Amino acid sequence: MSLSARHKIFFAVGGTGENISFQAVSAWLFFFWSGGGDPNKALIPIGILGILMGIGRFIEAFDDPLIGHISDRTKSRWGRRFPFIFIGAPFLALSFFLLWTPIQGSIFINSIYFFITLQFFFLTYTLVSAPYEGILPEIAKSSEERVSTSAWRVLFGIVGAAIGLVGSSVLIQNFGFAAMGAILAVLTLTTFWVSIFGIAGKLLKPGKINIQPSNLTIYRSLLTTIKNRHFLIFSIAFVLFSMGFNLLNALIPFFVKFILGQPEGMVAVFSAIVLISMLLALPIQTHLSKRFGKKKIYSNSMLALSLVFPLLFLVGFFPISTSFFQAAAITVFIGISLSGQFIFPNAILADIIDYDTKKTNQRREAIYYGMQNTLQKFSFAIASVIFGVTLSFFGATNENSLGIRLIGPIAGIATFLGYLVFVKLYKLADEI
Repeated sequence: MSLSARHKIFFAVGGTGENISFQAVSAWLFFFWSGGGDPNKALIPIGILGILMGIGRFIEAFDDPLIGHISDRTKSRWGRRFPFIFIGAPFLALSFFLLWTPIQGSIFINSIYFFITLQFFFLTYTLVSAPYEGILPEIAKSSEERVSTSAWRVLFGIVGAAIGLVGSSVLIQNFGFAAMGAILAVLTLTTFWVSIFGIAGKLLKPGKINIQPSNLTIYRSLLTTIKNRHFLIFSIAFVLFSMGFNLLNALIPFFVKFILGQPEGMVAVFSAIVLISMLLALPIQTHLSKRFGKKKIYSNSMLALSLVFPLLFLVGFFPISTSFFQAAAITVFIGISLSGQFIFPNAILADIIDYDTKKTNQRREAIYYGMQNTLQKFSFAIASVIFGVTLSFFGATNENSLGIRLIGPIAGIATFLGYLVFVKLYKLADEI
């Protein structure tokens, strides 16, 4: 049974909630807790903050495969995914709000509060996102259908990113961080619930989609997943790109303030440029994938990003126009290239899961997405430490901005390594 446009859209709405919280945290958390780069206003010194975020991501990463495995084995009248998203979404909203309401204590007290709250957010995000991502291979069967469904998801994900990046900037400028946290928390909860209630009755009951829960133990399930060579290669490439992307996300507020000399509100402008460029490139990337295959377009977009990221180092040194225009032009190319990195990963991973199913006769979508999230969190952990140490050691002030400038080339190197891994080693066909 082919997937109707209505159900593709309802599924994709969940991508809005996923991106609202994730993008807002990626863009603003470092900036907020470090006092916007001002040591006198910092709740936690920037170097310590980077280490705490890195440790937090590393520890929390191990719950992804566990939650994925439990979801794969769940038996209920609502299927394997609905209960986790329905129950987890309110806690995700609460944890997101708490990140922006510090208790204003000593550095030690602030660090404890930050670490616990961050772990709560990471855990609840996984509780919702791993089962949500596991839905795609269950409802979309062909490569073309997965790409089209992923494209819808990216479209709604861009809406979520616009809210998480542009909307958050506007809210912060006018109402402060706490109000931003409250408003975006409600939107996150609402979009996830709209998504699952829109597709649950039709698609997520086992009888409707003819999928039985996995009967493998968690040890066997993890071992089988790790032994899937296609998955490991894809994950390494994706993790390296994610490292570069997370570095870029954390960079934006600092870049706008210290390199461009613009107020925090201008973060919304650059975020909007990225998102509009992604949106305009979305149908082009989708069309090209039908002609050349999703692997080719995915790898080419990664290569393009690896070449564009380092150009941020040179903003202000080009002999044309102003620093603002130079940064805006680079941002357009980043947005165009990023669209491919948002459309194709889930569709490619769905192919890998099909390959696994043929070998094991088990449907284990959520543990694969959980393992991918685990590796992605390792990349976030490494990126957080690199970001904090680079800015702390090389400088993140108006007088010395070398640390901020170095982030672009570092992100480019990580992304280029991801491109090499994928192009040289990933051999699975688009259709399984």
